[in-house]
Amino acid sequence: MVETVAKKFYESLAENKILGILCKDCGKWTFPPTTACRECGSKNVEFKEISGEGEVHFYSTSILPPKKFAQYSPYAYGLVILKEGPAFMTMVEGLDASSPEKIAEGNKKLPVKVKAKVAEKAGMKVVVFEVVK
Repeated sequence: MVETVAKKFYESLAENKILGILCKDCGKWTFPPTTACRECGSKNVEFKEISGEGEVHFYSTSILPPKKFAQYSPYAYGLVILKEGPAFMTMVEGLDASSPEKIAEGNKKLPVKVKAKVAEKAGMKVVVFEVVK
């Protein structure tokens, strides 16, 4: 089942669509998608496209990024809360993560609006958020 969820998610990224799951029992969203609702545990869920709209509430930098993403370091890695409700840590473009001072200064200006996009990173499609100007 987990493989099916991951496969469907990455296939949707190839079509430039970003899917979450919506629980048919409690009405809450889960992102990234999993096999069950994170809120109530129900498996009565369906894939739905998310709006991609959200806010960054704090960020830092990638001190030890995964090998695949080392070429993009330093990059901002922040807590995004989606309009639909889920919160998670992710790569955010448009925030200055070049030094501890810039990160401290940037965090004083949060939250800021972000929008999700599908990007090609390290030879694969991934979800990246970018600051809305």
